[in-house]
Amino acid sequence: MLRIPQAWSVVLVLSTFSPTLAVAQRVAERATDFVPLDYTKVDRTIKKLPPFVAEPLHALFVFGEKGQVRIWAVLDKSTAELPYYDTLYFDKNANGDLTDPGERITTKFDEKRARAGVAISLKINKLPIPGTDLVHEDLLISTVRKTGRTGIWFRMKWDGHTEMSGGYGLRGSNVTNWTKSKDSAPILRPTPLAPMSFATWGDDKLVLKIGGSTHVNVIAGSRGSGPDTLAVVDENFLDLEKEELWVTVIGKDADGKPLETRSRFKEHC
Repeated sequence: MLRIPQAWSVVLVLSTFSPTLAVAQRVAERATDFVPLDYTKVDRTIKKLPPFVAEPLHALFVFGEKGQVRIWAVLDKSTAELPYYDTLYFDKNANGDLTDPGERITTKFDEKRARAGVAISLKINKLPIPGTDLVHEDLLISTVRKTGRTGIWFRMKWDGHTEMSGGYGLRGSNVTNWTKSKDSAPILRPTPLAPMSFATWGDDKLVLKIGGSTHVNVIAGSRGSGPDTLAVVDENFLDLEKEELWVTVIGKDADGKPLETRSRFKEHC
């Protein structure tokens, strides 16, 4: 969270964040091995699909320092008339065959957890990434969001220790729209190794009115293939006393005169 020194009507411009050695140490030497991807060239082949009950929704997760491991996630329904998706096919072994044993996950609607946005929680406790020594934990995919929010949400512990969730858009609190076609499916790359990308959290439209709130909430993480694919790190990943994160706020005063200020984030929300 950033406290703006003056309350303006603003456009927010987030600066590029360069992680310090402290961040790199928390993810060991892996950060130096990270390779960016051209998402337009990622292979979208699925070798074998199960028979679906409803029209499926697709997303592609990409793992590994070089993005070399592709894992398809496809949502289905246990009965066609359900208003929500309660079945997940997850290509755990990354071989493109979603009919393998153990790759179909189902759950039941839990009314007690609806208010938290996790009434449908499709879970994978441990996810070893083929060809690497990474083992992600506590993967959860939720298909029913809180009232007023849209999209499919995930949460996981990267390599068992860094919590990541998403994918989020550039602003607001909605998450990833999975698609009916694999060819247009969003690509998610949850990793704390990537250069940080940013988004604002909260209302869909960010306006700091004169005399109003002076707070801006920002989330940071690794961006995937589309506008709503930001996989964010949790608030404990950055030590704001040691690692510098800056924002430039550009706005106008009551007379329409351009104003600009650069400030450092100093506290978590």
